[in-house]
Amino acid sequence: MSPSNTPDLHPFPKISFHDNVRAQHRLVTEHFKIKHLYCVIGWSMGAGQTYQWITQYPDFMDVAVPFCGSARTSLHNQVFLEGTKSALLAAKGVEGGGVASKGEDQRGFWTEKERKVGLKAFGRVYAGWGFSQTFYREKLHETHFEFKDLESFIVGFWEGWACSKDPENLLVMLQTWQTADCSQQEPYNGDFEAAMRAIKAKTLTLPCKTDLYFPPEDSEYEVANMSSGVGELAVFPSIWGHWAGGPGDSKEDVKWLDEKLKGHFAANKAVGR
Repeated sequence: MSPSNTPDLHPFPKISFHDNVRAQHRLVTEHFKIKHLYCVIGWSMGAGQTYQWITQYPDFMDVAVPFCGSARTSLHNQVFLEGTKSALLAAKGVEGGGVASKGEDQRGFWTEKERKVGLKAFGRVYAGWGFSQTFYREKLHETHFEFKDLESFIVGFWEGWACSKDPENLLVMLQTWQTADCSQQEPYNGDFEAAMRAIKAKTLTLPCKTDLYFPPEDSEYEVANMSSGVGELAVFPSIWGHWAGGPGDSKEDVKWLDEKLKGHFAANKAVGR
């Protein structure tokens, strides 16, 4: 369910990772009748949901692999997201409204012009964050993606990506991402370190050294606060930034990820249940 497929539900409610994982847990247990998982794994916001799974249902899985993501959204990440949200909402003449807001809920439906202008602005803000400084310095947008220059890359890649989205879906996504923090649930009640200590799944955390959203320092803190023998950290040695763990454009990063997964699974074989 999302704003784009439930137009009568307006304004769309605020959604948290806790809501998402609770719904996923019901799907897995009630519909598919699965009572235990071997592994929960995810990239980006999927990594955030992985952390939510292993703190919300700590006995439900054996291993976990969050990559290029975090257990809570950092202040710097919140600032980035506020910029993308404000760029999108400027097309409606609406202010961002701060963290946890989707902007003015009574803004009405989007005209085609508002949608086009807002989504293009959203894509241009994202363009400075999805890849690293070194990615652009080495001009991988030309040599790998075969765009003739920076502007054609921003238009063809980033604006093209953004314009394929629904603006209301993006606003819900941004609100969910901005407010993500797996310690904001019982029994942790905001104690982030306690949430990390409660993790039981053997967790391999894989940040990228050049990720502008989720830097390795945040992952180091997460793993350092897990119980002894639970957490392990390995850093993508990549200049692809957040995209190192993502759509698979960097074949070297895909190979590196596959090798790390194989090693983690081999070291933590499934126990019969």
